[in-house]
Amino acid sequence: MVYRIGSAEGFYGDNVLSALPMIEGGHVDVVCFEALAELTLAILQKDKLKDPNRGYTFDLAIIAQKVLPSAFARGIPLISNGGGLNPLGAARMIHETASKLGLKGLKIAAITGDDMLPHLEALNEAGERLEHLETGVPLNPSEALITNANVYLGAQPIVEALQAGAHMIVTGRVADPALYLAPLVAHYGWAWDDWDKLASGIVVGHLLECTAQVVGGNSLAVIDRIDPSELAALGYPIAEVEADGSFVLTNTPNMGGIVHSSTVKEQLLYEVHDPANYVTPDVVVDMTTLRLEDVGENRVRVSGVTGKARPDKLKLNFGRVEGYMRELIFTIGYPEAWKKLEQLKAMVARTWAGLPIERVEYHLLGVNSLYGSIAPLPEDPLELVVRVMFTARDEGTLKNAVRLMMNNGLSGPAGMSISGTTVGADPRIILGLFPTLIDRKHVQPNITYLEVE
Repeated sequence: MVYRIGSAEGFYGDNVLSALPMIEGGHVDVVCFEALAELTLAILQKDKLKDPNRGYTFDLAIIAQKVLPSAFARGIPLISNGGGLNPLGAARMIHETASKLGLKGLKIAAITGDDMLPHLEALNEAGERLEHLETGVPLNPSEALITNANVYLGAQPIVEALQAGAHMIVTGRVADPALYLAPLVAHYGWAWDDWDKLASGIVVGHLLECTAQVVGGNSLAVIDRIDPSELAALGYPIAEVEADGSFVLTNTPNMGGIVHSSTVKEQLLYEVHDPANYVTPDVVVDMTTLRLEDVGENRVRVSGVTGKARPDKLKLNFGRVEGYMRELIFTIGYPEAWKKLEQLKAMVARTWAGLPIERVEYHLLGVNSLYGSIAPLPEDPLELVVRVMFTARDEGTLKNAVRLMMNNGLSGPAGMSISGTTVGADPRIILGLFPTLIDRKHVQPNITYLEVE
C-alpha cells in the first residue's frame, strides 16, 4: 500500500489551511509544511532582535489552532521547519495552544542543533576555516555583526521523532526536501546508505516543497490551459510513494490546478544548479536518470531516481548585519524623459555628496528592473518609474539623505514626482548571507519532547 505525503506550505505566508482538504478528505498519511529560505531566516532574525521569544513563523500558530486538531484526531503527523531560529519557543507555543484545545496525549517534538553560533570558537579550534563558498575568503567576525549561524540538518532527527510517536514536529534549519524524506524513511525503514531510495525521497520533497508551483502555479507550461480564476484556489500536491521509492504525484481531489509532466519538469529544475549532483545532507541526487510518465488526469509517475553517497560536509549559513537600506521611487514623464533621468541622477549625486552612503543603484520599474542591461530601452518613453536604492552603515545617514533630497522638492527635473510612501518609510536592516561548509562531525541534532496532559 502506498504512503501518501501532502504538502501544505511552500513559503512563509503560504495558505497552510490547504492542509485541511487533504486531511479531512482522508487523502494523506502525513503533511509537511516547508517555510524557510535564507530570506525567511533574515525576517525571523529581525523579529527575534525585537523580541527574543520570537524567531519562528506566525504560520505555526495557524497550524496549531486550525489544522492540528483535525490531524491529531486522524493520527496524521505534521512536520514543519517553521521553528526557524527558535524551535523550542515554537514548540512551547504549540503546546500551550493544544492544551487550550484539549488535545490530551498530543506529543510535540522540537528539533534543534542547527544553531552553530555558540560553537564558532570550537569550530575555529577544530581547524574549520569557514571560507565563503564562492570567494574562498575566510569569515571575519569583526567585519560585520553576525546575527545567526545555521547549518542545514538532514532527515535523521525527524525520523527519530516520528518513531518516538510525535504528532507535531517543528525544526530549525532542516534542508527543505529532507522534511519529506523523513516520513518515508520512518514508514518504510529505508537504510541510510540505500542511496537510490533516499534520492527518490528527496525528489518527492523537491517536487512537493513549493506547493502550488507543481500544480500550475507560477507555470509557463500550462499558461494556456489553466483557468486564471483557479490560480487563487489551487489544490496542493500529494505524493503517493511506493516502498521502492517510485511515486505518483497528484493534486488534492476536487481542487483547482493541473498536474502534468510539464509542470513536474518545471518544478524539478527549479533552484537546481546541477541535476546530476543535487546535494542534500542525506544523499546526492542524480535527476538525469529519472523517468516521468503521465498516467492519468492530474497524475504523473516518477521513477528511476538514483543517488550517490551523502557529502562529508554540511552547508552553514551565517547571517550578518551589513548596514541599512532605503529606497525612493520617482516618476518622470514625457517629453525628454531620458534627459530628465540624467538630471535626477546628477541632483542625487550633488545632494548626497559627503554623506557616507555606500551604494546607490537605479532601476527603471517596468523597463529593466527584471532583466537589467539585456533589456532594450524605449527610444522616447512616455514615463519612467525610477527606483533609487541606497545603503549606509547606520540609519541616521539614510534619514538625513531623505531629508536633504526633500529640500529639492521644487528644484528637480520638470514634472518629476516622488512616492510619498517611500519618503515616509523607515530604513531596513540589510542581513547579508555568508555561506560555507563544515564537517558534519561538528553537528549534533537534539530533540526535545513536550506532551499535552
